[in-house]
Amino acid sequence: MISGIEIIDSHVHTFASDEIAGRIISSFNKLYDIEFTNPGNGTIDNVLDNMKTGGIDRTVMVNFAPPRIIHQNNLWTLETGKNSCGKLIPLVSFHPEMEGILVEHLENYINMGARGIKLHPMAQGFDVRDERMQKLYGSCNEKRFAILIHCGRVSNARLNEYSDFECILPVIERYPDLPIILAHMADGSVEQCLEVSKKYKNVYLDTSIVITGYPEILNVNEPSWLDDGEVTSIINEIGADRIIFGSDFPWGSPIHDLKRIMNFNLDISQKRLIFNENAKRIFQLE
Repeated sequence: MISGIEIIDSHVHTFASDEIAGRIISSFNKLYDIEFTNPGNGTIDNVLDNMKTGGIDRTVMVNFAPPRIIHQNNLWTLETGKNSCGKLIPLVSFHPEMEGILVEHLENYINMGARGIKLHPMAQGFDVRDERMQKLYGSCNEKRFAILIHCGRVSNARLNEYSDFECILPVIERYPDLPIILAHMADGSVEQCLEVSKKYKNVYLDTSIVITGYPEILNVNEPSWLDDGEVTSIINEIGADRIIFGSDFPWGSPIHDLKRIMNFNLDISQKRLIFNENAKRIFQLE
């Protein structure tokens, strides 16, 4: 908690061990030509230590994986959340090629504590418009079960079009009761942020990477918004009720991001919306 405001970081990747974290981060950074230094490695001890240092009350785990191991990865995430005394909130991931019936997996995951879904179409290599995903979206639409979708490049790399706004838009339009969070402020596109906030009431935007205070990212990452006054104006135009704080740790730095956003010329009610109230509503948290 900072200045009497509960802090929920709604975009954090976690890993089961130092060895796994090192392997994944190294390969991901190489694949996506990420030049900046990671501020951590995303192991559970690392995340919890970072939360304690930064005054972060709860963290939403947004793990994903290739289809052959995605179910096992989901189970680990769910078990990790269960054992965290409420500090770590689990999202699960899906892929059209994963084994089993997707809606049955969803029901089981919800019973095990899942609070939403994370999709990274570019990294997972699938089109969110795939017909095999539609029943899953329909079920989420009925339940108002949120989906966080990576939107845009990774750093300055774009391997395919699957995370482009244009690919995600048909899902937004087809499922109007489905809360959809576009990670990274729709790749930092002010035009698209304003468009979705005004036209689609089921769309939210997370601050990760784009509204960052981490010098390593500010120096090299093209989509980042640098001018605090301009960022505050954009937040006011979008509406604080549509924005969710997220860091993308262990790539982004929640401690640096928190400090920057806390210093924005926003009133306390706006900061509460961004730092916790929106996340609690969307992920159906107590």
